[in-house]
Amino acid sequence: MYNFSELLVLFTVTLFLVVLFSFINEKTAKLPYEIGLVVFGFGFCLILILLQAVNITLIPEEFLKLINQFDFNDFLIHGILCFMLFSGASSIKFNDFNEDKGLISRMAILGTLIAIIVYGVLFYGLGLLFHFNLNFLESLILGSIVAPSDPISAMSILGKVGLPHRLSLILEGESLFNDGIAVAVFATLLTIQEETLASVTLGSFIGGLVTDIAGAIIIGLVIGALMFQIFKHTKNTYIKIFTSILTVMMAYLICEYLDFSGPIAAVICGLYYATVIADLERKGMDETTRKLHDMFYDFWGVIDNLLNGILFLMVGLLFFAVISLEDISRMPIFVVIVGAILINSMARIVSVAGNVVLTKEVPLGLSKKNFTIFFSWAGLKGGLCLALVMGTEGSLATDVYNIFVVATYGIVFFTTVFQGLTVGKVYNKLQQSVLKN
Repeated sequence: MYNFSELLVLFTVTLFLVVLFSFINEKTAKLPYEIGLVVFGFGFCLILILLQAVNITLIPEEFLKLINQFDFNDFLIHGILCFMLFSGASSIKFNDFNEDKGLISRMAILGTLIAIIVYGVLFYGLGLLFHFNLNFLESLILGSIVAPSDPISAMSILGKVGLPHRLSLILEGESLFNDGIAVAVFATLLTIQEETLASVTLGSFIGGLVTDIAGAIIIGLVIGALMFQIFKHTKNTYIKIFTSILTVMMAYLICEYLDFSGPIAAVICGLYYATVIADLERKGMDETTRKLHDMFYDFWGVIDNLLNGILFLMVGLLFFAVISLEDISRMPIFVVIVGAILINSMARIVSVAGNVVLTKEVPLGLSKKNFTIFFSWAGLKGGLCLALVMGTEGSLATDVYNIFVVATYGIVFFTTVFQGLTVGKVYNKLQQSVLKN
């Protein structure tokens, strides 16, 4: 347990690195803000590791102890995730999804389940081929960790690529909801792993998943509607902002207590606020109230950028966690990383293609083939995947946990950096092929 002084030290050092790396990136590499933090954080780890190899240690022993106590899973899942999801969702209204709600729903639910199954099957096959010590259930757990696209990556990285608004909304909508689906599946599979498979049936699994989702939606709508009454009727800027913070915290905590999906509740709260604020502004309001709403969005914009910066920096810094794994030297690292990345791509392609088959016409004049290619490449993974995999440490054998961490980190780094940097170019090439035809 940290005391306040230790928390202040950790936050100060983290924010210092965010500012330093962002400034260096701005003046040199000029990578997108989030990708730059991942790359420079990763590079920082490599430099420290090389210095340690020649017996040069730059990090004080006291600070290393604080780092070793840090729980990334708890920090993201039970800490900042709800605020990041609320912030992202509060820029989108419910009716923004009307045109593609069927496609978004299928990709978020059916697509995620397909990806989990395909990934689990293929990775289990890879394990048999190279004699990994893992069973099929464990492979499915890994599938639930890496199958969904990450909402934070989608809204921060893809939002700056310059994609058409409708295409961005589909990507953001899928990512906002499929993380809640994946977390629910992950929690169920991990429970089965820790207990016994005989006590779980397909019906109970599906029933539990539906209950998690439906309960989260109801809690999000009820808490959002009740708390918005305070937000709507106060003229005090701070009360408005404090009310929005309280809204997402209450919804998330109630869902945690009732074993519903907290991430989905946070998304619903954000969508509710955005929708009702937009309706109020459309009906007409005085300039003072409009300015108060602008301050609300300014506040959450700052929070979003700050938490994004911290999260993406940690994705780079978590390379330390991979290097420090027990018995990593005996692991076929190249096979695990390359296999994990290739299987991730195949699982994503199958999940997108499966949904495209059920779609009469894909948006923006893209062919079904081009739509599948683009959405497969735009399926970025992020900190949520790393938080989930680190939450399995006490439930898996050490060698299996090591494989999971290496595979997940490889996928997150590859999709964030390489796919994140090229997704705009892929879309432009696909558009050019449409124009030529």
